[in-house]
Amino acid sequence: MKILILGSVALPVPPPMQGGTERIAYWQAIGLAKGGHEITLIAAKGSKADSAYRLVEIGGDTIHPALGIVESSRNMRKELVYMAEVSQWLIDNKDSYDLILNNMRGGESTLLPIAKILDKKFVTVMHLPIFDELAHLFETYKTPVITISNAQKEGYPNINYAGTVYNATDLSELPFIATPQDYLLMMGSIAPHKNQKDGILAAKALGKKIVIAGKIGNQAYWDKEIAPLVDGKMVEHRGEMAITEKAALLGGATALLFPIVWPEPFGLVMIEAMACGTPVIAYNNGAVSEVVIDSKNGFVIDPSAGVNGLVEAVNKIKTIDRAYCRKYVEENFTIEKMVDSLEMALGKIVSL
Repeated sequence: MKILILGSVALPVPPPMQGGTERIAYWQAIGLAKGGHEITLIAAKGSKADSAYRLVEIGGDTIHPALGIVESSRNMRKELVYMAEVSQWLIDNKDSYDLILNNMRGGESTLLPIAKILDKKFVTVMHLPIFDELAHLFETYKTPVITISNAQKEGYPNINYAGTVYNATDLSELPFIATPQDYLLMMGSIAPHKNQKDGILAAKALGKKIVIAGKIGNQAYWDKEIAPLVDGKMVEHRGEMAITEKAALLGGATALLFPIVWPEPFGLVMIEAMACGTPVIAYNNGAVSEVVIDSKNGFVIDPSAGVNGLVEAVNKIKTIDRAYCRKYVEENFTIEKMVDSLEMALGKIVSL
């Protein structure tokens, strides 16, 4: 089958630093090519060329997250310009692909009409939460949607779901570390929905060091809630990092804290941590309970328990077998398993 994978117009595929969606799109391309499919990957400039697929680079400069309203607006408009370039490519090259596999943020809405006009099968892998207006669009077009967790489907039963395909991680990049150092870790964009503040307060209550790793995604939240708590010793901030440094930081942690307050569609960092042997302590929102088995590879906390719940879980962390955390990822979240599930879902769509 000739599959056109839409990766990202914002970041290179795979990304040099953070960017879970872009990393997944790259593994889709490599994995589906190994399965004998003819793959074309559309992605931002600076993406990785590979003999496994044809790379089509779109757009200009990498679109970095913006902290101001003016810059955010400009970034959104720039992304729409790049989407227009994608649309034109779809039209000009309509005979070079049989199916469109969309991972692009916004691609599900801006490109669906083009795909319908071209009479091409259009499948969206949803990497973000579904909302009412988007659900209405999916229902109108009856387009197949692949979710990355079952939690994403909640509240929207009438969408044409083609299956759930869990995210994966590259185990070769994430070595197992049996004996951690004595620090807690939070990793991800620093923003209210990631709730770094609760993690810091829990660490302070325990008298433990915590490392907050990730780009500042919300300047106001950083300035008001996080920066005043960062002292460089017991509360340390590190920015984005390459995979080698990231793996070392994940594997060295006693636990990854994940006190999210939004419906996280998956949470790739949870399986990255577990691959290194590090258990996860997370609030039970979004897909958390599909990834973390309470008392086996971490602890699933009722969000109402708040900081006290995090503290209690950290005090029990030595009951978690780090080797089991690694094994759990090896059995459930490999790239091979993700691609097999994806091929199965696409096969059902094509046969309809």
